[in-house]
Amino acid sequence: MPADMLPEVYFLRYSFPCARVLVDLRKTITEEEFEKLQEAVETDTPVDREYLEKIFDHAFEGIKKVSADVWNVDTIREYFWNRHEEHLSSDLPPTIKRMCVVKPGKLVKEIKGFFKVDLGGGDERVVAALYKGAAVGDTAMIHYGYAVEKVDERTNS
Repeated sequence: MPADMLPEVYFLRYSFPCARVLVDLRKTITEEEFEKLQEAVETDTPVDREYLEKIFDHAFEGIKKVSADVWNVDTIREYFWNRHEEHLSSDLPPTIKRMCVVKPGKLVKEIKGFFKVDLGGGDERVVAALYKGAAVGDTAMIHYGYAVEKVDERTNS
């Protein structure tokens, strides 16, 4: 993650993959809102903090348990890397729940905007759009079918 990335942009990289759940299952945002979020995440455009806190309220409940400083990149990273899974709603279908887990995976093959990822227990195809500059051989954090950011294996950051 670039050192100068705004926390709103960083948060949206991790939360955007869940936005499809908000449209299709929860019905708390519209397709138009989803498309605006998609444009923002693809262009690294910050989205209003209050709006993000409103639509991703469940995530912010968990982030507040990490730190009161919810708009700190380190706090957001700690939540998604290490605590997100424990905050997944119990009413989610099991297949959705599995996809919601944030986990590292090795990018093993690039296929037209996608990567084949080795997750240690099987391969999965993920979208590369959120992880700019992704390359075969990188280890990336994977969330809901998206490669989100590179993991530096030496420092685990």
